[in-house]
Amino acid sequence: MSNSDSIISKPIPFLRWAGGKSKIVNLLAQLAPGEGEYNRYIEPFLGSGALFFYLRPKSSILADVNAHLINCYKQVASRPMEIWRVLQDYLRKHSREYYYHVRDIGLNEGSPLERAARFIYLNKSAFNGIYRVNRSDKFNVPFGPSLSGPAIPSEARLIVVSRALANARLSTASFEQTCRLATCGDFVYLDPPYPPLAKSANFTHYTPNRFGVKDQEAVADTFKSLDSKGCKVMLSNSDQDHIRILYSGFRITKLEVTRWLGSNGKRFRVNEIVVTNYDPSLTYIQAPKIDSSLNKSTSGIN
Repeated sequence: MSNSDSIISKPIPFLRWAGGKSKIVNLLAQLAPGEGEYNRYIEPFLGSGALFFYLRPKSSILADVNAHLINCYKQVASRPMEIWRVLQDYLRKHSREYYYHVRDIGLNEGSPLERAARFIYLNKSAFNGIYRVNRSDKFNVPFGPSLSGPAIPSEARLIVVSRALANARLSTASFEQTCRLATCGDFVYLDPPYPPLAKSANFTHYTPNRFGVKDQEAVADTFKSLDSKGCKVMLSNSDQDHIRILYSGFRITKLEVTRWLGSNGKRFRVNEIVVTNYDPSLTYIQAPKIDSSLNKSTSGIN
């Protein structure tokens, strides 16, 4: 363990994830309720967990429909040093050929610990860290060459992540199932897969089932249900007219940041919005400018 690893104290995401919020997590944290202003933290679309690791809530429910992802978190939470030791063997054998050998094994073979380590290795070695499966739930991302090899998390980093997860309830579940657990006073952060910019595009191959228009509408219905329960709710999404329409009447904050999405060899710049059912009352210091407004209609969209 290096000296720098020995002083790691703050958990950060250890997985790369399309749509991950690491680059804007400081902005999201300023939009979130403050510590002591909510009971439990609930995140139904966990992904890389950037906001969870940043806030480090005392009590949380973390879920995702991706069973491989949740198994990985559970194993890191309970057996971080064993995971790290298995990953060292992957590092010693790492090559383009070895990557495809491991990919062919798939994510369903072996013990929960072996599956978790394989998940991390593939995540760190795949092209752009993409997680994508076909309709048969087969991981199919090509090798991502790197001069320095895969950025496997250190033992110290995994231990810190494990500690952060100590009081979290982890489960494989749909966002609807997870949000039904929320009660008055909880804070729910919704970060669904963003809608594509064209009907022919599809960026959300995180599970064999695709996340479509009806799913976006279901998320909006869930947002409204949580609001009626007395929960504090925050949602991230791309800044598109039909998304704004779904959240008419709630506060929409436009972030002056962009995300690049790719499809069929083309790349598109997407602005982001954050929807809340409360007034964030922000004071920004050395951060990109934002535009926060109550979205009462589809007119005047920024």
